[in-house]
Amino acid sequence: MEIISVRAQPDYAAAAIAFLQQAWGSGNNEIMYEDCIRHCLDSPSPLPQWYLLRDGETLTGCAGLIPNDFISRMDLWPWICALYVAREHRGAWVRPPAAGLRQG
Repeated sequence: MEIISVRAQPDYAAAAIAFLQQAWGSGNNEIMYEDCIRHCLDSPSPLPQWYLLRDGETLTGCAGLIPNDFISRMDLWPWICALYVAREHRGAWVRPPAAGLRQG
């Protein structure tokens, strides 16, 4: 599996927009994801950032890092947003505990 930064690899912008719209779009908010992703590509700010998760040639997940989520505590950032992993890939990256750590 590979994590793709859409800002670092802008050729993935259209795929990211389509994936987010499919995962989170409701008809009322689909333009929002397009606007957010397109504006992050050349933003001088470190945020927002958008990421895709790819397994081979298949996109299996997405997430964003944003500066805030309409909160009053602007010192708490970044926020993870739009986190989605396709059902058939959930749990695929669960790794065994680090050496010396016990479960439970």
